[in-house]
Amino acid sequence: MKAIVSPSKGTPEEAKHFARLMRLSAPEYFPALLGPKFAEVFEKLFMEKKNLFSHEHVVFARFEGKIAGMLLSYDWRSKKKEETRTGWLMMKTLGFDFLKQLLAFISSISGSGRLGEGDYYISNIAVYQEFRGKKIGKALMLEAERLARESEAKRLALDVERDNEIAIAVYKKLGYTIEREHEIELGRKKYEFYRMVKPT
Repeated sequence: MKAIVSPSKGTPEEAKHFARLMRLSAPEYFPALLGPKFAEVFEKLFMEKKNLFSHEHVVFARFEGKIAGMLLSYDWRSKKKEETRTGWLMMKTLGFDFLKQLLAFISSISGSGRLGEGDYYISNIAVYQEFRGKKIGKALMLEAERLARESEAKRLALDVERDNEIAIAVYKKLGYTIEREHEIELGRKKYEFYRMVKPT
């Protein structure tokens, strides 16, 4: 049985899965960046169009009819066009809490989210625990490569936490190489990342 990978339809049910899978993709980082309302933020932004967390940039993998995983990705053109609106929608959802996190948010955009001309960015990828070991992650990564070629990107880029050795090994196996290191400080904790890249 193979996973079926298809674009999101932007439904409220998918929005809930998106928020859960975003949490799985970075269990500590997103709550630290966006605070306790992070799930609400992701659900709202998922339902909106023209922002970097929109359903327009999401692909779901289904296994035996159930949502098993997701991929959030976009090209350098979307990043340029939608970055400001993404920040505005976050501010609208979080209010004063967002202002408290503004410096951290700016730091995350300039570090993790920085894209060059011709880059296609794999922002987040996650698979539910019960569906792991069924090559769903690989199917989503291959879909990212297809989408990158479709957008005429020159290379794929992603960020992975430096201590996530399993993911780093998987990405290397898929042909990604480490380009640089960067870090983001949230509260009193530093999050250290590798930027990994691969030609299309």
